[in-house]
Amino acid sequence: MHVEKNVSDAILSLLMQSAKSKDGLKARKDLEDIGIRKHLHTEVRGKKTYLPPAAYWLSKREKTIFCQRLAKFRGPDGYCGNIANTVSVNPPNIGSLKSHDHHVLVQNLLPAALRGLLHRGPRIAINRLCSYFNRLCQRIIDPEKLISMETEFVETMCQLERFFPPALFDIMFHLPLHLSREARLGGPVHFRWMYPFERFDQHLSSIYPLPTMMFD
Repeated sequence: MHVEKNVSDAILSLLMQSAKSKDGLKARKDLEDIGIRKHLHTEVRGKKTYLPPAAYWLSKREKTIFCQRLAKFRGPDGYCGNIANTVSVNPPNIGSLKSHDHHVLVQNLLPAALRGLLHRGPRIAINRLCSYFNRLCQRIIDPEKLISMETEFVETMCQLERFFPPALFDIMFHLPLHLSREARLGGPVHFRWMYPFERFDQHLSSIYPLPTMMFD
């Protein structure tokens, strides 16, 4: 579940160009060193260095639409946390989300919120990634389909590498490849993940807050 959270957080920060985005000056310098994607190389204008816009960036208008869609989301009671409280429309910004919020975002909200936004190539690659996690977390899984899902995920990674910067692909983007094999060995993931325990602890802490210690 933390793999899903880290992958979602990295994709989201890249789309929104937040402070945690891995598409910074060093990432663009890496492209220059490798000698690929010349249209994304840094541009020096006077004393300032500019980063050309990339296909995986949401424009200002698209950021506003994206945040509006998330801010209007209302789920059933107990389905997830109130994601709308972490979203700001003006200016468009998404605050810190919990692991279960990223879980709901990746498997259900992100493909719908990105509909009609972003360039077609990056959007399809992200949708394939979300679909992989969604099928992997089903309560009933065909073991034979898990084998084909591994091959599909390798193709998805190739699509992601076509558009997104190499700095994005750390170990967290490699680990999902092994999750389908883990599901074949251990069975459906909902028997083993920690979401019910984490959400129960959060519920208890909201009802019975920890006492505040006073010091002189």
